[in-house]
Amino acid sequence: MDIEALSDEELLERCSRGDDHAFRVLFERLRQMVYNLVFRILNSHLDAEEVTPEVFVRVWQKAGDFRGGSRVSTWVYRIAANMALDRVRAGRNVHEVFWDDLPPRERAMPDERDSVESPEDAVLRREQATVLERALARLSVEDRMLVTLYHLQECSYQEVQQITGINPANIKSKLFRARRRLRAILIEMEKGETQDDVQEGSTSSAGFHQASTVSR
Repeated sequence: MDIEALSDEELLERCSRGDDHAFRVLFERLRQMVYNLVFRILNSHLDAEEVTPEVFVRVWQKAGDFRGGSRVSTWVYRIAANMALDRVRAGRNVHEVFWDDLPPRERAMPDERDSVESPEDAVLRREQATVLERALARLSVEDRMLVTLYHLQECSYQEVQQITGINPANIKSKLFRARRRLRAILIEMEKGETQDDVQEGSTSSAGFHQASTVSR
């Protein structure tokens, strides 16, 4: 049987028996999702690159501890979230995130790979994605984690609870507040950009008026 066709559960069970081929397949299958989650929590490309392999080392070591009750991806997410939060608590994530640090799949909106769009639409979409990323970076660690899991990774409330240990009722209220904070940040950023445009326009007009006066 082709090992690539095995389910995550079957691959993990093989990992528990020391099958490194199964581990490589599972790693490639879940690596990007784990990276994305760790990146959002730590807000750092460099830290995410360091933590992601460590997560899978832990997965390899703990493969025999998996008892079902959730998807393997949910179990791996929980390991990733805990390890990323441990790094935050230890004060080790000191790198600043920049838009160019994001992997291509993170920089892309979901429809980018599935449709043909005009260059103008592509530029607009990337600008919107950039603004969203900058706004997310200003949320707290917990808010970023919850928004990432529920809205970006499309985990259910139950899966978010299994990953974070937060009560489902609290998840809903926390997500509501996180979305409200995110919306406020986006509005603030939009106002800031508008003011910058006005100032730039005023400066340009003043320069034009001065040049016109000189030309006379």
